[in-house]
Amino acid sequence: MSYYLFDNNFNDLVKPMNFGVSRGYCCLFTVISLMYLDTFLSVAKADISKGQQQVNEISFNYETLTNTWNYRDLQKDIEQEKVRETLLSNYNGFNGSDFISEQKLEPNNLQQEYEISTNYILPTFTQIDQTRPLFQPNDAEKKIAEKTVNSSPEQIPVDTNLLLADEPLPPSQQGLFWDPARPDSHAPIAVMGEHIHSEGEIMVSYRYMLMEMEGSRVGTDDISDEKILEQFPVTPTRMTMQMHMFGMMYGATSNLTLMAMLPYVVKDMDHITRMNRGFNTDSEGIGDIKVSGLYQVLNENRQRIHFNAGISFPTGSIEARDRTPAGPDQLLPYPMQLGSGTLDLHPGITYLGQTDEWSWGSQIIGTLRLGENSNSYKFGDQIMLTAWGSRKWADWVSTSLRIKGKNWGNISGQDTRLNRNIVPTADPTRRGGTQIDIGFGLNLFVPEGDLRTGRLAIEFEVPVYRALQGPQLETDWQLTAGLQYTF
Repeated sequence: MSYYLFDNNFNDLVKPMNFGVSRGYCCLFTVISLMYLDTFLSVAKADISKGQQQVNEISFNYETLTNTWNYRDLQKDIEQEKVRETLLSNYNGFNGSDFISEQKLEPNNLQQEYEISTNYILPTFTQIDQTRPLFQPNDAEKKIAEKTVNSSPEQIPVDTNLLLADEPLPPSQQGLFWDPARPDSHAPIAVMGEHIHSEGEIMVSYRYMLMEMEGSRVGTDDISDEKILEQFPVTPTRMTMQMHMFGMMYGATSNLTLMAMLPYVVKDMDHITRMNRGFNTDSEGIGDIKVSGLYQVLNENRQRIHFNAGISFPTGSIEARDRTPAGPDQLLPYPMQLGSGTLDLHPGITYLGQTDEWSWGSQIIGTLRLGENSNSYKFGDQIMLTAWGSRKWADWVSTSLRIKGKNWGNISGQDTRLNRNIVPTADPTRRGGTQIDIGFGLNLFVPEGDLRTGRLAIEFEVPVYRALQGPQLETDWQLTAGLQYTF
């Protein structure tokens, strides 16, 4: 056919660029990320340790409070418990904090009858008894108090309205707790597996993703449809992909969260032939089901780190077919298939940080394909690195800015039923690439009422850099919206 006359020139133009990813890159990125996190956290821990040396120690179990929605009641409970402990200590002969009345005492009397303590040690809060009145001692405590007071040679009036000395700062100011009851405590909605839940807690979610691709690219340069048709009889001109993602997360323990995700994928692609004839193909169905475990290894100073370990199963079809100019039931090229056909691993690591008004995080996730599928090929390995920052404007709203970099390799092997010389999407050597996106997000959170813990979020992503092993359709934008509810 005549288009082969342009083969040499076109090959010079579309000289393959090596954007493939090996498993070694995934390991290298993970090691670099761990070194970065260790350096960052060393500085943060040093600052926190210095601040904690200036206040009295608080020794109580807050592990179960860090991942629950009761954080806003914590400070109130602590203050009430401190008042109760102070009252009881006064009944027990001033064994807790001693208060000096306005009555003047002779030095000899002080030395002989009383032992004045100038240091107040905050009591240990192991469990707050919510069934007892905070300001009413029980009968046994009253008897002990009466016996202690009556046995004293001289009673000193106590002013219980005085504040305790060396009052420690509230937990929110000490940097001890991660607050999950905030609109920015979750990452932008397009980031998955970025948070964990407390033991027994369940979150259900739904995400809708829409991606638009139009025009083709070779390396970092655009290429026209006319130029592609000099080499191929058919070229794609536009593609949209929709995904409905149903998810569930369950806190198996305080440090381990299990996650499952079920995607339903809808793909649509427009084509044009060398004879200027257009046609459309589409595919629709369940994609690859993914299950993951998120294991937390750090949860202190309002910072968290957890490992991601996921695996996806080949439940998506690799036999999608549709009508084309070649016939009514033709096998569709690689981008139009609904799954990978292989068992894929998804290792990663996630870091989160938080202050009173800001939160931030980063995540690195890899995709490693295990063996070839039943059609004698496998998609290229992939690595994705993302980082974001969020600003809380009120208890119910926050905004976010995110940057994402992704690199994926070419297809290994080939489905021999596809002719790579007909259309670029059927050529396994033209599927790799690198892309960097910027995302703008909005998170809405319900802090009170019947819908408490409900979330509505949206994120819009646009590319700022694309280098594709082409000719290959380029992504123009992606929109993700989702609902989340925890109970």
